[in-house]
Amino acid sequence: MRQHTAALALFISIVCVISALATRHALEAASEDPGIRQVELLIGQDFDMCKSGDIVCPAKLPICDDPNVAVPVDLSSGMGFRGVAKGTTLCSAASAVGPRRVFRITVR
Repeated sequence: MRQHTAALALFISIVCVISALATRHALEAASEDPGIRQVELLIGQDFDMCKSGDIVCPAKLPICDDPNVAVPVDLSSGMGFRGVAKGTTLCSAASAVGPRRVFRITVR
C-alpha cells in the first residue's frame, strides 16, 4: 500500500511540474504574440489609440481585463487607456473597420 501511495505522489508531482512548465511556455508565447500591441505606461499616463495608428477610429466598446491596472478613457482625439496602478492587463477596443485590437498594457 505504501508503494502505491509513493508512486501516486511521484506521479502527481511530475504532472504538476509538467503543467507548470506548459503554463509558463504559454504565457511566454502569449507575450510575444504579434497580434497583441505592447504598451508601457506610467501611473496616470494615457495611451491614445487613435493617434498611435494601431486602430482605425472611431474606436468603440473598450474593455480592460483588470480595471485596477488600466481603464478606458475618452480623449480629445478619440479613445485611449489610462494607467491606474502598477501591473499588466489586456485591454481591447473595437475598430471602425476590422476586428477588435488587443493591447497588453504594462503600468510601471
